[in-house]
Amino acid sequence: MRSIRRNLPAVTVLSIWSVLLLASNATADEAIVIEVDDDEESAEEADDERRAPTRLGRVDVIGETLEAVDSVPGSASVITAEELQAQVPISGNEAVRSMPGVHVRDEEGAGLRPNIGIRGLDPSRGRTLLVLEDGVPIALAPYGEPELYYAPAIERMERVELVKGSGSVLFGPQTIGGVLNLITPRPPEERTITAEVRGGNLGYLFGSASIGDTVGPVGYRLGVMHNRFAGARGLNATWTDVTGQLRFELSPDASLGLKLHFYDELSNATYLGLTTPQFQADPQANFAIHDDLVVRRFAGSATYEHFLGESTLLQTTVYGHNIVRNWNRQDFDRADEGRDYERVIDGGGRDITGESYPDDGSAVFMRDGMGSRNRSFFIGGIEPRITVDYGIGDAVDNELILGARLHGELTLEQRVNSTVSDPNDVTIRDDEVRRGVAVAGYALNRFMFLDRRLKVSPGLRVESFWNEREILRTRVEGEPTDLDPPRVNQDRTVALIPGLGTSFEITDQATVFAGVHRGFSPPRTKDAVTSDGELLELEAEYSINYELGVRTRVDQWLRAELGGFVLDFSNQIIPPSEFGGAVSDDPGALINAGESLHFGVESQVVFDAANLLDLGFDLPLGVSYTWVHAEFGDSWTEDLAGNRLPYAPEHRLSGFLRLAHPLGIGAQINGTYITEQFTDKANTVEASADGLTGRIDPYFLLDANVSYRIAPANLTVFVAGKNLLDETYVASRAPRGIQPGAPRQIFGGLRGQW
Repeated sequence: MRSIRRNLPAVTVLSIWSVLLLASNATADEAIVIEVDDDEESAEEADDERRAPTRLGRVDVIGETLEAVDSVPGSASVITAEELQAQVPISGNEAVRSMPGVHVRDEEGAGLRPNIGIRGLDPSRGRTLLVLEDGVPIALAPYGEPELYYAPAIERMERVELVKGSGSVLFGPQTIGGVLNLITPRPPEERTITAEVRGGNLGYLFGSASIGDTVGPVGYRLGVMHNRFAGARGLNATWTDVTGQLRFELSPDASLGLKLHFYDELSNATYLGLTTPQFQADPQANFAIHDDLVVRRFAGSATYEHFLGESTLLQTTVYGHNIVRNWNRQDFDRADEGRDYERVIDGGGRDITGESYPDDGSAVFMRDGMGSRNRSFFIGGIEPRITVDYGIGDAVDNELILGARLHGELTLEQRVNSTVSDPNDVTIRDDEVRRGVAVAGYALNRFMFLDRRLKVSPGLRVESFWNEREILRTRVEGEPTDLDPPRVNQDRTVALIPGLGTSFEITDQATVFAGVHRGFSPPRTKDAVTSDGELLELEAEYSINYELGVRTRVDQWLRAELGGFVLDFSNQIIPPSEFGGAVSDDPGALINAGESLHFGVESQVVFDAANLLDLGFDLPLGVSYTWVHAEFGDSWTEDLAGNRLPYAPEHRLSGFLRLAHPLGIGAQINGTYITEQFTDKANTVEASADGLTGRIDPYFLLDANVSYRIAPANLTVFVAGKNLLDETYVASRAPRGIQPGAPRQIFGGLRGQW
């Protein structure tokens, strides 16, 4: 508590700043929206569209229609509102794993802490991927601690966008993997009420409702949802999500959008996985019965949009959030250390406390001690941007995008110890404060030749991140001690991030694209400065990303994309977080020597034969395939050079078949196949007894659902099944042992819109 009181002025200032800032920015993502609209309309129509500012409070990376993808100078994927509703996903993990180039590592079956890897990158907490909601970053601290301990509820999204190409210079800071943007519905033009309820096995209950309308110049939307999920491993999660949006048309040329969000989660989530014998005995067992996690988030953003004349758009977005992440976890040993243990669980899942203990790593020794990792994050930022359309003679149209960002972060962290037998007897073991300030600027110019069929888009982003770590209390000779003076050190990272993308419409239905850009990720503040106050002088993580591909779209019955990529990772830093598990638990990994090379092919095709033959209903068949080879470079030791990266399966295949009939009948079947994965740098094949290392075998997941729409009542009734084959598989060996995949889940529901 001392650290919170000591930094109350800073916390208060940043909290007030985050709230007051709710009056202007637009992240760089909005730029592509304008470019996309221009492709389909004349210049006059495009101006008219721009002068109807209705994107308030949200930022699109690609655009609202599938046609918008055609103009993106790089790899791009979209999951539409129709596709999301047809899939009936229960987590964002389930939705995005169908996108090419994406690998999702499950953890607790509900997708509450996403682990998303792009093109063979480490999926741990999605830290190599910039994840946005309506264009605003959602990570705990986007620069200093970019982990995803909070995941936006997929049930309140209307679209998902993923860009991995050269347009990433408009975004920051974590752009090595790409940019994933989750889009929420805007306030409707007329009064709209929605409601949905679901219920099924594994203690699954879900309910949501929303209301929205536009009255004169003011639009609003309020959505509330509540979710309960007992889960297979005693997750016992409950979470509530409330989102409110307002839209103000201030004048024909100006508008303001506001968005407020509240999220509250309580669960028995744990880092402790299973040993190999425990998994074989009962893959859904959980022996960390005292662990609990609280996640609470308050967030707000505002977007002001003003047209200055016929060809200039000024946008400003202000954003801020406070996330509390308090995780209480019981301490444990992997071998008998001679302590008085609260419980000892053997490989068969039996409590053998006081008996003869095995020494083969198959047991878990639960101590009486508990450790609560309490963290609070405060971030705020402002990002103005200006977009100017201009011409060079009659031959070249241009779009110039200029922007800047000022971003601040404050993190308070404590490790509070207690015991299982007396949880009220607490000791603050560690106490620290982390601060960060980032300044970024970017420019991108789109040169459009040959009646806008050829686009060449050079861009440059400059990032500067200053961070400081102040250690107020830590162990000195084994005893928790207040430090006087505190240990303090600082670090600064400055990076130039260039990019170049091109696209050429070879026909009205086919576009070739190519690009190269530099990926950037600053070292986490906890990594750059050790707990001893030592500055490690870690460089930022960089990659050079190349891609070349072609996409086609023919009416409403065919769309496809095929591309190749190379990702040359020049400096990989493996953070020593507990979540890293067997991948990154070696402190020696914290060196600037981590080259890796990723190359492969991505493809996606959606073909609707019923639409082509004009049969009067939709029957789209979609297939997505990714091949990626990701290996350690020569800068690693000889034992590791050439090894495959952990959690980077070489082959991923997913597909769906959907029926949508005018009579109200709907159905969809989804399948996903993932080949083998290694879980450590040494590419260990045999599973260790403790479950921390060993190859993960291939697995196949099958989902399906059926629905019927009762048109007179505007109601839809549905039944859905996940992992219908009830496949038992290892999803991960991180953070601390085997995390099994979710078992079969069946649920039904009813949704309506009026």
